[in-house]
Amino acid sequence: MDPLKLEPLAGRDLPPAVAALVAGATSAKLMAARGMAPLRPAEMVIAVYQLSFDGDSAVKRAAEAAPASLPDKILLGPLAEPLPPPVLHFFAERLPLVRHKAFETVLLNHSTADETFVHIAGRLNENTLEIIFQNEVRLLRCPAIVEALYFNRNARMSSVSRALELCVRNHVRPEGIPGFDELAAALLADPNAAVPSVPDEAFATALAASQAEAFGPAMAVEGLDTEESDEGMFEEDPGAEAVGEDQGNAGAAFIKFDELKIFEKIRLATVGNQYCRQVLIRDTNKVVAMTVVRSPAITDLEIVAAAGNRAVCDDVIRYIANSRVHVQDYAVKQALVNNPKCPLGTSLRLLAFLHPADLRALARSKNVSGALSIAAKKLLQTRARSG
Repeated sequence: MDPLKLEPLAGRDLPPAVAALVAGATSAKLMAARGMAPLRPAEMVIAVYQLSFDGDSAVKRAAEAAPASLPDKILLGPLAEPLPPPVLHFFAERLPLVRHKAFETVLLNHSTADETFVHIAGRLNENTLEIIFQNEVRLLRCPAIVEALYFNRNARMSSVSRALELCVRNHVRPEGIPGFDELAAALLADPNAAVPSVPDEAFATALAASQAEAFGPAMAVEGLDTEESDEGMFEEDPGAEAVGEDQGNAGAAFIKFDELKIFEKIRLATVGNQYCRQVLIRDTNKVVAMTVVRSPAITDLEIVAAAGNRAVCDDVIRYIANSRVHVQDYAVKQALVNNPKCPLGTSLRLLAFLHPADLRALARSKNVSGALSIAAKKLLQTRARSG
């Protein structure tokens, strides 16, 4: 997708009234930027866009603020006309999310650029997003729109599934979606994946619960073994308890991870919060766990915790160990070396980067292989002789 350039329109592309205005006095330009010039609505919209590049800072600020302040009775008509794509993009960028009718008008305009769809698909609410989902021609032409929809928490699970199925069946690949191949396979195997209300309720409930402010002791988790002795942030908070249904916590936000389907878990691992990631990275399905570690939202601290977590699958450890970006972090190196799931060859290679105190702790550790402990001792001796 070629980037959409937001730059002043050429003089030949300006209506005569707009060309005269932008060449006129500052006072007249300020009036136009505030929607008070004697122009037709379409001319007004183009004038606002053109004035957003004006050399006068007051005019420029007024024009940039206009999309949010101009009422629908002025905007809806011109936003439905075949305006230059940069003009439509300018307004779509600056419209408040509550302006549903204005957004719908932009989305239904054939002149709207695909890049504009990508930009606003990640922001809109559930009902307005359905207009984008119905535009299958655009989805297939521009897979980046599907990616933006996938990452938008407001998008219905069934609609996302339908868009992904559309891509799979037409051999279109949205590259930015973690675990896309496995996700596609799971969707194709479930005939009800794209049926409205079947997957929507379970996923929406889980996502809403993950965003609940009252988090911690009130959060009930199914399928999570709180007896594991993992280290790091993926271990249960010692000050919190996992609350079950039988405990009758009326205020509990309840996430039934075990009842979610694979494609729902994969998406929740991508768009859910840190709590969802800390649970799903230990999922028995390796695809779900790998989606967590590949999530764009995962933090450096979470990677450190995952690198030292003995409850995660071997694939996650290998992925982190083979990532040049992640192993640049000293804490990640240290966590991997102390994790018995880390391949021995990788651990031996990382030994050379450890500080003396960490090497001594490793040499005494009973939680790593004997070969690694011996190697740590030998490295300490070598450094002592050469130091």
